[in-house]
Amino acid sequence: MKKMYIGMALLMALAGCKQPAPAAPEAAAEPAVAEQPAAVVSSEFPAVLQASGTEPFWGVRVEDGKLSYTTPETMDAPHLLEGKRELVDGALTVQGGEGDAAFKITIKHGECSDGMSDLSQPFTAEFVLGKDTFKGCARDPSVAVEAP
Repeated sequence: MKKMYIGMALLMALAGCKQPAPAAPEAAAEPAVAEQPAAVVSSEFPAVLQASGTEPFWGVRVEDGKLSYTTPETMDAPHLLEGKRELVDGALTVQGGEGDAAFKITIKHGECSDGMSDLSQPFTAEFVLGKDTFKGCARDPSVAVEAP
């Protein structure tokens, strides 16, 4: 009889551990959204990129939506810009400002060489500042560039 009480107590303890049955799924109140906006932020590009070009020499460090633009003459005092970072048709853009202060950098996937160093970089870059357009390459500065 004692074994029966122990068995019943064990059975009751195990019954208390039973998980409730999952609730039946409810019908969706609203239809799912089929379209996504054309411009979205994505992880296809590193948060930090270094773009640069030659003739004239220029560089832009891209950190999220902030740009730091330099030339050989402004290395100690870069021109700081802040804009909106978006992914549009597979290209990363950061743009902002108005008129002569308008800027936009566009970075795309694609092997690129600056024409002087023979180093291959994984992105192409185009930087527009006011009326000036600069073309070059871009890379993740945390990844070492291998010499050919």
